[in-house]
Amino acid sequence: MFETDALYQNDPKWKDVKLGHDNKETIGTWGCLLTSLTMVANGFGNNETPESLNQKLKQSGGFQGALVIPATLPSVCPGVVYKGYQPCENNPAPLAQIDAALAAGMPVIAQVDWSPKAGLQTHWVVIYGKEDDRYLMKDPYRYRGDAPDKKLYLTDRYKHMGNDPSQAITGTVWFEGNPSRGGAAAVVNVAAKPEKVAVPENTFTAFGTADGLAFRGSPSIAGALITRLPLHVELTSLEPDAQNRVGVMNQWLHVQEPGGDQGYVAAWYLSNTKEEEEEKAAAPQTGDKGLIVRPTTGGLAFRTTTQVAPHTLIKRLPMGASLVVQEPIAQAKTKIGVRGKWLKVKDVTGQVGYVAGWYVTPGGEPALGVRQDQKSATPTDDVDIVLRTTTEGVALRNQTVVAPNTLIKRMPNASELLLLDAAEKSKIGVNGQWLRVKDIEDDEGYVAAWYVTQR
Repeated sequence: MFETDALYQNDPKWKDVKLGHDNKETIGTWGCLLTSLTMVANGFGNNETPESLNQKLKQSGGFQGALVIPATLPSVCPGVVYKGYQPCENNPAPLAQIDAALAAGMPVIAQVDWSPKAGLQTHWVVIYGKEDDRYLMKDPYRYRGDAPDKKLYLTDRYKHMGNDPSQAITGTVWFEGNPSRGGAAAVVNVAAKPEKVAVPENTFTAFGTADGLAFRGSPSIAGALITRLPLHVELTSLEPDAQNRVGVMNQWLHVQEPGGDQGYVAAWYLSNTKEEEEEKAAAPQTGDKGLIVRPTTGGLAFRTTTQVAPHTLIKRLPMGASLVVQEPIAQAKTKIGVRGKWLKVKDVTGQVGYVAGWYVTPGGEPALGVRQDQKSATPTDDVDIVLRTTTEGVALRNQTVVAPNTLIKRMPNASELLLLDAAEKSKIGVNGQWLRVKDIEDDEGYVAAWYVTQR
């Protein structure tokens, strides 16, 4: 269980301090994510307050106005590793992934709805453990009766999106590190490692297909996390007759990593072949062809012109949607986060229009925080089927074959893809199936169906 002291955004010591670069909002009004980040950083051995972290992040490019860029936390807090942001307003929260992080002694910062009003009223909390199938949280907003040693359960307080945590949690921010007060992850590198066995003579080699592949002490997502492995890591199988498990969903493989440690990896993130370095280098990454931005709020208006009127509305976009800027990058960067500025963009379906620049953030490092105006707006129903990748480094290929010469590019986690054949919808998430898709940069190809979910 992850341990850290409770901190509160509405503590009189700092509640009136201006948040980030905003001249209006304060830590007390909008500082839930900042305070949650502070608690996580302190659990990994730092000694910050929301006020001190606010200042450090301001000096390190960690804010877009009053919105925090969580990816910058490691630059000011040693020992913290940022693992990404996963929106799940329109999909069930990844409870298995949350449980696995908690089992490894890691925290999860979760977005929830704090109000019964229509729409999502954003609030962020730290999930630090689980008890009797209920998630324990540190709430950065102190309500009457709250105390640092009082146990708070997530869905006792935040269930406006649903009583089930898969509905109540609408976004997650992931961090890892070495907890300063013990817990599962502090001893995982010794106690979690299974007893070593001899490498068999007739072994085979498998290769990781996802960056940050979990290397665990037992064959389960709840198995203690030993470490995370890089994309294309070369693994020696300790089970010589298990080659048929490679790439198979819900199967595990006992392996030895290049450093000699032994453990278990999810077989569905493995391949029998490795893409050569020179061919990987030739394959472009998503984002090479233009600046990608994403909405910072759900229901962002996508318009035919910069005029705010009913007849200009094309549709409303979900938080995290991918948009490619259709104007010079240098010019566009001066508009991002600036009130009154509009950006010309294209979405994954190929539609071109305008969005408010003050409601978007650069795609690589999202800026998150409390919502502003469009709290009750919801995305418009769309006949197009948009998919989202579920892990880092998912391959877009020109054939349904895993081989070096079929790779078009590798895509970041949460990349959006347009399904080109609606009849293939039943294949989404199915192991062994492939989907024909187009990405935000108009590259077409095939993606492994088990690495995507519907947006």
